[in-house]
Amino acid sequence: MWGKLQELWEAQLGATVLWAPVALTFGIWTYFALPREPGLSITIFFALIAIILFWKARGRMGIILLAILFSGFVLAKTRAEIIATPLLKATTGEIVVSGIVHDVERASERRATIILEPDKIEGMTTAQLPRRLRLSNSLKNGEPPIGARIAFKARLAPIASPTMPGGFDYGRQLYFQGIGGAGRVTSKIDTLGSTSSPSLWLSGALHNLRQDIGARIRQHLEGTIAAFAEAMITGERASIPKDVNKSLQISGLAHILSISGLHMSLAAGGVFWIVRAFLALFPSVAQQWPIKKWAAAVALVFGFAYMLLAGSGAATQRSYIMLAVVFLAIIVDRPAISLRNLALAALLILILQPESAIQASFQMSFMAVMGLAAFFEYWNRPKPEQEYKVESRKVYYTRKLYKIALASILTTLIAGSFSSIPAAYHFGRLAPYGVLANGLAIPVISLAVMPFAVLSVVLMPLGLEEWPLAVLGKGLETVLSISDQVAALPGAQRVIPQVPLASAIALALGASILCLASRQAKYAGGILLIAGFVLAQFNGFPDLLIERTAANTAFRNSSGELVFANQHRGRFAAEKWLQANGEEVAFKQAAARTGWTCEARSCRSGIKGKVIGYFLDGEGAQPACTGHDIIIAAYPLRGACKSVPTRIDRFDVWRMGSHAIVIEGGTTAITTARGSSGNRPWVVVPEPRKKMALTR
Repeated sequence: MWGKLQELWEAQLGATVLWAPVALTFGIWTYFALPREPGLSITIFFALIAIILFWKARGRMGIILLAILFSGFVLAKTRAEIIATPLLKATTGEIVVSGIVHDVERASERRATIILEPDKIEGMTTAQLPRRLRLSNSLKNGEPPIGARIAFKARLAPIASPTMPGGFDYGRQLYFQGIGGAGRVTSKIDTLGSTSSPSLWLSGALHNLRQDIGARIRQHLEGTIAAFAEAMITGERASIPKDVNKSLQISGLAHILSISGLHMSLAAGGVFWIVRAFLALFPSVAQQWPIKKWAAAVALVFGFAYMLLAGSGAATQRSYIMLAVVFLAIIVDRPAISLRNLALAALLILILQPESAIQASFQMSFMAVMGLAAFFEYWNRPKPEQEYKVESRKVYYTRKLYKIALASILTTLIAGSFSSIPAAYHFGRLAPYGVLANGLAIPVISLAVMPFAVLSVVLMPLGLEEWPLAVLGKGLETVLSISDQVAALPGAQRVIPQVPLASAIALALGASILCLASRQAKYAGGILLIAGFVLAQFNGFPDLLIERTAANTAFRNSSGELVFANQHRGRFAAEKWLQANGEEVAFKQAAARTGWTCEARSCRSGIKGKVIGYFLDGEGAQPACTGHDIIIAAYPLRGACKSVPTRIDRFDVWRMGSHAIVIEGGTTAITTARGSSGNRPWVVVPEPRKKMALTR
């Protein structure tokens, strides 16, 4: 037995580069999984261990991977320290804010999001100022240019905590963007001046270019198609109607709205093909010079320009890095599509942005490309020599067409299956007909959308963009038609309960072993996949959920459905709860379920032998406390209802965020969002407004 294991391990030797991103990812995950922020001494200790292991490794794969794992922890901690920003600790009234505009994103046709570097916030010291603020602004207040120094009135608030314990931590994502607070602009914006900085100048120029391209698109295309085209070319998605977004989401085509690997590969790959084909028209050039490398260099530059035009979002940057590795491989005479290239690209991304390891977009793209690269390495493997057979041209082309169709179907199936692992964990959504939708839509996007999108932008300076935009519009109409028809199929809309973390890790690691391991070691991947599917069935959902401001609460009835106490408030959190519970139903419909008995200011229900009371407000006479086992109050109870075993009021949710209660064997177990998130730099420890005022 031991000899067999040793033989399997020796078969993996030489694949250190392939497993390095996996080891680095687990090191980063270890950092983010800690309940408390590690001290500097622990980080230095781990860094020294990594250095010693690298020094002593002498080419031994296991020791190198262990060193890389420790390095992932150190990288994540270092990144958190570099990006660190003060956090707003309390909401404010209407106050005066001034600062420099770093970015402006259109959130809808009427609102924009301003990323501001504040230099003054009324009542706060310089040390309390967050590095950046994320502000919602009505376009009626004006849309300031990037680089401008502006002043206005706003209401500010801390970054959001998870809608339920263990849920998606939006505040952590904002923290790693340097954002320490959010808010809403409540007055006209005054421009006080501008700042001169190369980065801000470039950001402003690119923003204006995107606006100009969008305007030219809207001159020739209308409505939804114009919004769709703008999203494909510049990344601006604010004008896309909700029903279109929903259709694309159900059909499994929502990924085409995010400028990432598909768009980057089609755009830059198309330029590569065109440049190489053009140079091949000149035999003297093609025979004497490396035109393939020249085309790769041109595509590399074009991809960089497209990344800048699309806004340089995290997903776009990661896609360009992966694409750059492919074209650089061509330039240095290496195979373009390989697992080794994917590993190098992933390592570069994780070193520069360790937080990518916990983000859905990176996980989905990495898993999909890993599956495709492994498939193509298997597909293109050297085959044993076969006896040469003479066949007719008809048979030859039929066989070629069959292979192309089979490869297309298999690649779509593999990419969809592998990316669905992180998608199921993060979003709880599956697209059963995603293979069908992508199989029909991707050829249209490849032939009639992206090539003409590139051509229209190239011809815009000459004013000749009308005809390529017309072709682009017809292509997008076809894509939307495919999406709508697939989304209308029976069972196309599938929401599943949130996949447990252990299940997601087992599935992801199992898929990685299948792709990266050699010989019989792949069987371990299959075992882990089976274990992941089994673990997915043990999804322990709470019996009772309480919104982070106590604006709403819901219990899970015997049918597994959430029943809400309030039909109007806490809508955002309620929708996230329904999604996590695997319910594809609108909040309005779910809120109409019976189960609570409500009078003027309070509601009452029972679950698993416990009587629950939900008090809406504290005006007038205090509701009766007797007869309740659990009381939830949307206001401070102070000294009231002390005899009730479990009390959760406005102060409790203010301190600890959303609550979840599990009732088992007559006892109640309470978890909170802040308790689940731990004592980390991105977790807000709230302070009363009065206390903040005293420290100013």
